[in-house]
Amino acid sequence: MASLLAAGARAQTLDQQYYFYLINRCEQLGFARDVNQVLLPGQAGPYLDAFCSRPTSGAGGISTAALGGGAAAEELGAAGEPRERALERRRNRLHSATPEAAADEAPETELAQFGATSIFLGFDYLHERQVATDYEAGRRSDGYGGLLGADRRLGETALVGVALRYLHQTGHIDSGGDFTVNAPGLRVYGSWLPLDGLFVDAAVGFDRKGLDTRRIVSLRNVITPSPGAPPFIVYDPPPTPAQSSTHERDVSGELRAGYDFPSGRVSLGPRVAVTYAHAQLDAYLETGPTPMTLALDPQTRSSLRSLLGLQASAALPARTGVLVPQLNADWVHEYRDDQRLISAHFAEDLRPVPVTFQFRNNPPDRDWFVVRLSVAAVFPHGASAFAAIERTAGNAYIERFQANVGLRWELH
Repeated sequence: MASLLAAGARAQTLDQQYYFYLINRCEQLGFARDVNQVLLPGQAGPYLDAFCSRPTSGAGGISTAALGGGAAAEELGAAGEPRERALERRRNRLHSATPEAAADEAPETELAQFGATSIFLGFDYLHERQVATDYEAGRRSDGYGGLLGADRRLGETALVGVALRYLHQTGHIDSGGDFTVNAPGLRVYGSWLPLDGLFVDAAVGFDRKGLDTRRIVSLRNVITPSPGAPPFIVYDPPPTPAQSSTHERDVSGELRAGYDFPSGRVSLGPRVAVTYAHAQLDAYLETGPTPMTLALDPQTRSSLRSLLGLQASAALPARTGVLVPQLNADWVHEYRDDQRLISAHFAEDLRPVPVTFQFRNNPPDRDWFVVRLSVAAVFPHGASAFAAIERTAGNAYIERFQANVGLRWELH
């Protein structure tokens, strides 16, 4: 047992920290006790006090898991980080492979002259699946969002715009529990065409996320009553929800460039991009009728990524307009989002200086791929529509699928 406790002091996961501090009547928390080993008043809340004061559950107990423990480490960035493909498609109106350029190649459609100002409306669907690891609980989530904005063309080589964005995401934690994310945000973007076929895009964004989480927590003990007897499992404390609410502020930026090599109605070109994101999560307190609720310190996360890929597109005349299908494939590399130490203490540790412990989130996956298939349709009188699907491939932790549809109107 002594060697096990020593290992607990070096615990890397939240489950290990739960086990280390809660076994053996919470001995490692260092509470002051009376002669009967009952906690002296005023040190702990009712659930932690009752749990730490009662006799141990029996010899031979070995806790092998803390159900739902890893979920607390994953609050930051719970809504994921899909890139703003909808804005990218809007900016494409200036690129040589855009529907506008395709319209120039198909005068028989008699499209109206496009105006300098446009408004657009988009709808998004997002599905994410995160696999369970020793550090974080597995989870599934679905999100629905919208984008409303306007942009203005500056001469023949530049575009600037602004958009309001909203995402509502709900999900389930594999070990028990659920979460909800509500994220209103703002995007400002621009595009510049310094040369024929060459473009440079830039965008900045701000999101304020509200995060509500309910995770089921418990300690799983395997009890061996006597040598040779079959073991049995006891959950002590029993599975109970721990609930929390907090906020996160996200700032993001993207710089993207590419060059298109046209050949008739087909175009092929390289794409390169750099993205940056910084997230700040407020401190928060869990509540619930269990000694396992936590008070977590503020958290920050920074991500710096490069993307290198190719885009293929074609301009196809149609009866009432022009269709422009596109296929993109990007290799993504993460530079900064390292494995983090998260600090917390038990919410019901009421002492002026509670015992603080740390645990880690997942180490990063540095490389993966993103593939996207999209189509834009340009109609007479300045109207256009788009649809796209996108998914990740090769990420060790997360599978993400995203779909977007939308409409655009050119104002004369």
